[in-house]
Amino acid sequence: MFDWNDLRYLLAIARTGSLASAARDLGVEHTTVGRRLAALETTLGARLFLRGPGGLTPTPAGLEILPVAEEIATRVETIERRVSGADARVEGTVRLTTSEALSGYFAKQFWALRYRHPELMIEILSGNRAYDLSRGEADLAVRVRETTEPDLVARKVGIAAWSLYAAPSYVERKGAPASPEDLRGHDTITFDDSLGAVPGALWLQEHGQGANIVMRGNSIVAVLNAANFGMGLTALPCFMGDSEPALRRLTPRVLGARDVYLVVHPDLARVARVRAVMEFIVEIFERDAALWKGELRAGVGEPSA
Repeated sequence: MFDWNDLRYLLAIARTGSLASAARDLGVEHTTVGRRLAALETTLGARLFLRGPGGLTPTPAGLEILPVAEEIATRVETIERRVSGADARVEGTVRLTTSEALSGYFAKQFWALRYRHPELMIEILSGNRAYDLSRGEADLAVRVRETTEPDLVARKVGIAAWSLYAAPSYVERKGAPASPEDLRGHDTITFDDSLGAVPGALWLQEHGQGANIVMRGNSIVAVLNAANFGMGLTALPCFMGDSEPALRRLTPRVLGARDVYLVVHPDLARVARVRAVMEFIVEIFERDAALWKGELRAGVGEPSA
């Protein structure tokens, strides 16, 4: 009999295509992943992956057992969720996955949740990778896209508006655009293809004719930091730009917006510690709704025209 836990390693390798990537996802050494794969292959008496230029690819035997492993993993996760659902205590760890841009907002807020529930620990998984809630890779997600997974539930908690920003030093050097639709002659900080669908990237692409692109970034935080130091003007989410003392908002208008969703598996929504985090997230989005909608500048009251 093989160790059921080895299926986690099998699925991680199939998903990522390499021992190193699977190890990063699982939080272990790559040698551990290789050892567990070898043990599983020995027990089953079959080679499950072949190494090639593109990484590890499943053999016919591997392809045959992967759907069964997926089903077993799903059932194990269901058992774990239902057992943990009986826990009515607000203590332990809750893993929240969100984008790098949103993670800074939550990091500034969770001290209040910790004050309410001292035995609660929040683990923030930030980045552009979509963690699989159905497979237990995270407990909660805050996303700026609709959720299509049928076994998850999503609640709209806010609207993330975008506007145009620059550092005062840039405005002193180059002036402010007369209109956000006309950026000719200005230095702009834009986004690469991985962020090409965000409202700010779409705006800069549509209205940036004649502008000088001085930097592209695959991170909204990196773009914000470049704008902070006067490299150029850019479009940012208002909750970030209006909260940044080093930036000046160049127009009171909202140039685009995305809905923000809180996503959870229904089994976990009954767990006290997860429910406490969900309620807190809804609370802070309601409190800061004007900031997220771009209706005010934090600590000032009006956007800078």
